[in-house]
Amino acid sequence: MIIETILNNNAVVVRHEQRETIIVERGIGFHAKKGETLTLRDSMKVYVPEDQTKLKIAAKTIASLPSEYLTLAARIVQEAEVQLQTTFNSYLLIELADHLHFAVMRLHDNLLLHNRLLWEIQMAYEQEYRMGKWALEAVAEQLGETLPEDEAGFIALKFVSNDLNHQQPVDSLAFTQMLANVTKIIFYRLGLDMNTKTPEYQRLAIHLKFFLQRVYAHTDKQEASYDHALLAHLQEDYVQAYQCMEDVVQFIEQKVNVPVSKNEQIYLTLHISRLAASHAQNLKSS
Repeated sequence: MIIETILNNNAVVVRHEQRETIIVERGIGFHAKKGETLTLRDSMKVYVPEDQTKLKIAAKTIASLPSEYLTLAARIVQEAEVQLQTTFNSYLLIELADHLHFAVMRLHDNLLLHNRLLWEIQMAYEQEYRMGKWALEAVAEQLGETLPEDEAGFIALKFVSNDLNHQQPVDSLAFTQMLANVTKIIFYRLGLDMNTKTPEYQRLAIHLKFFLQRVYAHTDKQEASYDHALLAHLQEDYVQAYQCMEDVVQFIEQKVNVPVSKNEQIYLTLHISRLAASHAQNLKSS
């Protein structure tokens, strides 16, 4: 590999196998010189842009960042790959460094972004969210900056969307938004206050997460046999829950053009019914 451009103390552009590649490693650009030969090491993070346009964007982004953000992002990505037992798209390093830098700048300007999907992200991507929290601790330790918890959710979605080993059937943000929308429909249809701190909400969110994952994955591509008698019973004796389920199914099928199987309809109706019964019991007890 031949060094072509030094972006900063921690990043250089090299020519490797007839392609321009960005190499990131702590201190790699400190004493480097254009034209020098560089030997690839395991400690290096390698980003191979798809074309010249993306190379220029990535190089410009890196050059604009204080070098400590690349070092920090590399540490976070490395730890996340170990803890989540996966491999990320190489661009995550640059994307995360840029995100953290912008988040700190917003913090200094008192421009804090509220993550309206924070709870849903915690439910849908529990492990990634936990790593997002760890990333905030690393930011505090390495930069002395205390970012709000909302940022853990934003970072978690970056882990999900850049995961090469566990590709999602749908964009992670779209999935999380769908989870939030379906939850709102259910609470609105049942006339309940949507308090994310209640056990009822949290329990439903967990069930909806796995329900939506199955729907998006389209695991029931050929309608399996289902309990006709149970479905009829729910339709007749649990009218409110059944009609609520129909609203949810209609919304999902309109939005993503994926059919919801009868088995999933039964599953969803039962959980909606459980939520309504739990709320009614709480009213009696209060």
